Amino acid sequence: MQASDLAASAEDRSRFFWWLAEWFLNPPSRDMLAGLAQGDESPPQDAMDAAWLALARAVPDPESASLEALGAEFTRLLGGVQEGLGPPPPFESVWREDRLIGESTVAVIEAYARAGFADIAPEAGPQDHIAVELKFLALLALREMEAWRGGDVAGAEKRLAQQREFLERHLATWVPRWADRLKAEARMPLFAALAELTRAGLDQASLELAEPARLGA
Repeated sequence: MQASDLAASAEDRSRFFWWLAEWFLNPPSRDMLAGLAQGDESPPQDAMDAAWLALARAVPDPESASLEALGAEFTRLLGGVQEGLGPPPPFESVWREDRLIGESTVAVIEAYARAGFADIAPEAGPQDHIAVELKFLALLALREMEAWRGGDVAGAEKRLAQQREFLERHLATWVPRWADRLKAEARMPLFAALAELTRAGLDQASLELAEPARLGA
């Protein structure tokens, strides 16, 4: 592959994970819903295509959707307001250690620091929230893109390795279980579809990152 192709792939990965993270940080708005207007309905070619199509079909009409109802469902599924009301909140430490702020929290903060980042999304609370971890992947992919475009092959490969390591040691260890639980408990198709898109996106990223970048191949 050419450096320009590798940069484009990294940019796509960065945009996707940053965009996805926003859905888990903030209740849906009319602008967010409008951005998911249903488009091409050609047969899906892979799991990501199928997940995007399912999401497009699950989006309520932006003009008539009840933002209050969507916000309440967002809070029930992601806020962890009361045990038994919805799934446990989307923090790695909760899902891996059954506690809020644990060793997992410290480990991800240390990973951010090694990569040159401090708190990524303070509004999320503890920085092992699903949205923060997704944004970290997005930032690493952005730095990878910049390195490819600047001719810094070693820098790009370093950022690839950081993405691969973080995905394997953190997101892959708990997000699939969380996504399954979210799908099972969602009362609105939008949130179930977002959970499936998250799983498909991480699976695709795992495949991309497992193959070393090869310039000129």
